[in-house]
Amino acid sequence: MNTHDILRGITYFSDLPEKLLLEVCNSSEQVELEPGTVIIEEGASSEEMYVLVEGELVVTTSQQGREVELARINPGEVVGELALLDKAPRIASVAAAKPSLVIKVPATTFDRLLDDPRVARRMFRTITARLRSTEETLRHGERMAALGRMAAQLMHELNNPAAAIGRSSQALAEVQRDLTEVAQELYMSLGEGVVTPDPVAPPTSAFDRARAEEEMAEWMTERDVPDAYDLAAALVAGGWTTEGLAGMMENVDERWASLLIRAIGLRTAAGQLSSEIEIAARRISELVRIVKEYSFLDQAPVQDVDVVKGIADTLILLKHKVRNIEVVTEFDPDLAQVPASGRDLNQVWTNLIDNASDVMRDGGTLRITAKNKGDDVVVTVSDTGGGIPPETLPRIFDPFFTTKEPGKGTGLGLHTVHSIVSRTGGTITVDTDETGTTFTVALPTVVNY
Repeated sequence: MNTHDILRGITYFSDLPEKLLLEVCNSSEQVELEPGTVIIEEGASSEEMYVLVEGELVVTTSQQGREVELARINPGEVVGELALLDKAPRIASVAAAKPSLVIKVPATTFDRLLDDPRVARRMFRTITARLRSTEETLRHGERMAALGRMAAQLMHELNNPAAAIGRSSQALAEVQRDLTEVAQELYMSLGEGVVTPDPVAPPTSAFDRARAEEEMAEWMTERDVPDAYDLAAALVAGGWTTEGLAGMMENVDERWASLLIRAIGLRTAAGQLSSEIEIAARRISELVRIVKEYSFLDQAPVQDVDVVKGIADTLILLKHKVRNIEVVTEFDPDLAQVPASGRDLNQVWTNLIDNASDVMRDGGTLRITAKNKGDDVVVTVSDTGGGIPPETLPRIFDPFFTTKEPGKGTGLGLHTVHSIVSRTGGTITVDTDETGTTFTVALPTVVNY
């Protein structure tokens, strides 16, 4: 079937003037595709659009190292026109899902098609609908990816205290077993209890602590105390000294002195292990609390939000991203609360802090301020990452625009930030130069109906 008859039967081209249609036919070509054949590659330059005649095409994008399906193209539809309109690199890849036939229309002919107002209106309606669908798909994927990253990081953060609890519990069980055996033998032998001296403050410096532990271990070794070097650290941390232990041993039969010293060491170590377990358990509970409050689980969609707390929780959850960055914060002590969705505002702080940390991979300073200004709370997020290029600056809030390589970003982060801030009735501006970038978010504290 010739190209003229095919295009005349497709809505996009059905009412084109004959002269323009012939021009399109003469510059286009029919291409048969095998399943899996890629006709548009994400990140590549835009040279043509395609009209699907037969078969099916699948549109995908790379997100966090995996392919995400955005849409399926059916016969009679076109694909690739968005990038041609924008004269920008492709934001997604397109491949044949089954044996297909397409008509490839070059960019110069596409420009001529836009001269016809009927085609332009038809095309813009299709693009608008596709943008909405694609944006929602990517938003959902980004939310799921963010949740996955948060969950992975949470598991990483929980792993340290959880592992500490496991090690301490195992060690505590062994210590308590040994302590029980020693205590039973000791108390049966000594009869009357031994008066213990008051503990002293343990050494504060690492050098003094190491020297005290070495002295304690040698003193215990001289008295044939088993596990002297293992118990010395616990005794020193517990405020014991060789002088205090020696004083206790004055009235103890020499046969039982080493046994008594070991019992004291085991008892002290057991107490310290119990304390470590308690601290680790509290840390796990604190991390769970932060995640719950960050996500505003079981809370109203709109409420009076404590901006400082949201930023603080976000910094804790993004600790892995800002580990090598100096973080400086300055908050008004009487900062007003903001009527908004706490979950959405936390997404704003997450995207801004995440972007700032990305441009400071080799280190820098992240400065965050939050101040009252009239009826607004004004938050600034500043980095020292070298600034945004002038040619890029006008487009940073556009959907799908990203300066990251394919697969590293969806181009929705700052667009999402702008949308959320706008929904609260606020504003976001950006100042940038070669020394860094500052995003300023102004959030109203009064709802205007």
